[in-house]
Amino acid sequence: MATEEHTAHPRSAREPLGPGYWRLLSASALGNLGDGIALVALPWYASTLTDDPLAVSAVGVATRLPWLLFALLAGVAGDRVDRRRLMVLSGSGKALVLAALTALVALDVAGIPVVVAAALLVGVCEVFFDNTAQTLLPAVVPRERLERANGTLWSVEEIAGRFVGAPAAGLLIALSMPLAFGAQSALMACAVLFLLSLRGDFRPGPPAGDVPRASVRDMLVEGVRWLWGHRLLRALAVILALSNLAASMNGVILVLFAQDVLGLGSRGYGLLLTAVAAGMVVGAQVVPWLIPRFPPGATLTVVLAVQAAAYTAVAVVPGIAVFAVLWMLVGFSTVWWNVLTVSLRQRIIPDRLLSRVLSAYRTIGWGTAPVGMALAGVIASGLEPALGRAAALSAPFLVAGGISAVLVLFSARYLTTARIRAALAEAEGDRADRGA
Repeated sequence: MATEEHTAHPRSAREPLGPGYWRLLSASALGNLGDGIALVALPWYASTLTDDPLAVSAVGVATRLPWLLFALLAGVAGDRVDRRRLMVLSGSGKALVLAALTALVALDVAGIPVVVAAALLVGVCEVFFDNTAQTLLPAVVPRERLERANGTLWSVEEIAGRFVGAPAAGLLIALSMPLAFGAQSALMACAVLFLLSLRGDFRPGPPAGDVPRASVRDMLVEGVRWLWGHRLLRALAVILALSNLAASMNGVILVLFAQDVLGLGSRGYGLLLTAVAAGMVVGAQVVPWLIPRFPPGATLTVVLAVQAAAYTAVAVVPGIAVFAVLWMLVGFSTVWWNVLTVSLRQRIIPDRLLSRVLSAYRTIGWGTAPVGMALAGVIASGLEPALGRAAALSAPFLVAGGISAVLVLFSARYLTTARIRAALAEAEGDRADRGA
């Protein structure tokens, strides 16, 4: 993000991020290690129960539906209570749900309905945990170091989740399915312990002036109105919503695509997922250096163009090597988008509104994921009788590529560098006025 703020702090790349950041990073790494195992274990276990694309996609929908239903409530909670405590409670709940799922799988009584129910409960916990984590980061890292902090966080999360977690999942599944779910529960419990070691005051900022704290409903409405009234963040949220719809179509059908089109087993599937992680890890190392050197508006448009080309090519030329190379590019471009836009949101949104606006943003941006997952299942199931299984499983990738191509045009018009710089300058001016 090429703004004056970067040049005003030339030493920020060398200055320490602080012990609080490393505790938060450790908790995130452990949680994402468990998420990496779940990325393989949950859809793979569902595919052992049924080969119906609709049923498998239902599990994916269950993991994302809570973002549509509970993100706004999580945002209000994050702006009313101690944010570290909220993460501890939601992380503990996730660990308990996964422990219960482990026991049910071990007893061989966990059918698709049980898996869907567990995925829903885990998803609810993740909504509160993940949304609050983004609001906690600016409290432990100075604003001028947010790009580096976010880049390092993304790097560690991807190494833990996809480089370690996804391949480890293949080995754990081969040994024991309950072991794969039990490991997730244990890792989440360890993440909670690191959060408990985090010291400091993580309560949200007070209301402006002498205004008393509003009701839950009024706080929720205030956050949504603030986001929708901000032209740049509103455009980002809508474009992200359609982009995530496209990406979720690919993600939910990938486990069947890997088995029936690419011919991979559980270990091969886990290793295949490390392709996108490789791109993300490389991106996390270099993107903070690249951001101030490239116009942010052009960068966002190029990211969407890369995704459109990759999704389409995978469907047209299916192959393990092709998939691995293209998904590395997708991973790199995704990190560039995320580090740039997350840091942008953390700079623009006032602290007292941060959790609510982020949750409203995610409700819009991620709320389409279950729609995309369900749509992929409908497309694959509907086309299979006429086109055959391989073509039917490739079709969601083609649709996702078309959606991403349209988004390139919207991004070029609404996410311009001039708009981004103007929004940052306005936020800095408002912050200076409040300080004065």
